[in-house]
Amino acid sequence: VSMSGVGPLMGDISWMALKSNGFVVELGVFSGEGSTVAIQQGLAYHPDPLHISVEWDPNNLDKHKPMVDWWKFIVGDSRDPASLYVAQALAKKFGDGRKAGLIFIDTLHDYQQMHDELDLWQDMADDQTVWLMHDTVMYGVDNVEMVRAITEFADANGWKYEDYRRDSHGLGRMRR
Repeated sequence: VSMSGVGPLMGDISWMALKSNGFVVELGVFSGEGSTVAIQQGLAYHPDPLHISVEWDPNNLDKHKPMVDWWKFIVGDSRDPASLYVAQALAKKFGDGRKAGLIFIDTLHDYQQMHDELDLWQDMADDQTVWLMHDTVMYGVDNVEMVRAITEFADANGWKYEDYRRDSHGLGRMRR
């Protein structure tokens, strides 16, 4: 599998998408030229891909919108139960109701946002889900408050958190 054109962090995201059950939830897309491309590259090799992205501002995505029928886009706040409800409906319709194999979070990088997203989106996860959270290190400085929200959630819900990468603004990984 070639993941050409992506750096090590994006290569890890592609690889984890490929190794998942084929269903990836992405919270925070921004322009679509980073993690969205990496996820798409990984899922392109999967026999049963489904990629659901949630972003509150679709205008950023104009130039890098994926052009595959297995990508579904939700315009909404990742902390809004309505976004989760739409994602669950899409998973039921296009993903045979399976839980996400990978949940990638790259939205606001603070305690409250992360706390709210983890609490809400855990309904899309099962024991096989891997969570990735970007920006656990911001400009060389640990993002202590965001990581605190993750570790509190992990400890309270039986997940294991690790500081997976420290380059490219850091990448946290949570799994069972």
